[in-house]
Amino acid sequence: MNTSRAKLTITIDKKILNEAKKLAVKKHIPISRLVENYLSFFVKPKFYCFKCGFNFNGSNAKICPKCGWMICPKCKACGCNLSRETSVAVFYMRKVCEELFLER
Repeated sequence: MNTSRAKLTITIDKKILNEAKKLAVKKHIPISRLVENYLSFFVKPKFYCFKCGFNFNGSNAKICPKCGWMICPKCKACGCNLSRETSVAVFYMRKVCEELFLER
């Protein structure tokens, strides 16, 4: 038995659980992996730089004082050089992630 694993008991909305189980079976993903992936991202959020594609830990990222975006530790890109249209699109994608992980 793997001692680095722990059992978790949670209570969630029955309808959501049933829908998630159906989709998980369809995609061949165990529910436990979905929960673990969510918690892993919650603890140590990883992001990809929109410019160079570098994968970095968001909890350690520096924030640009001008635009308020994370600064890529590799190429030093932030939101300052994005077009307005691209900036708005990325903002709403980030909003989806924030709602998924922080709200509800």
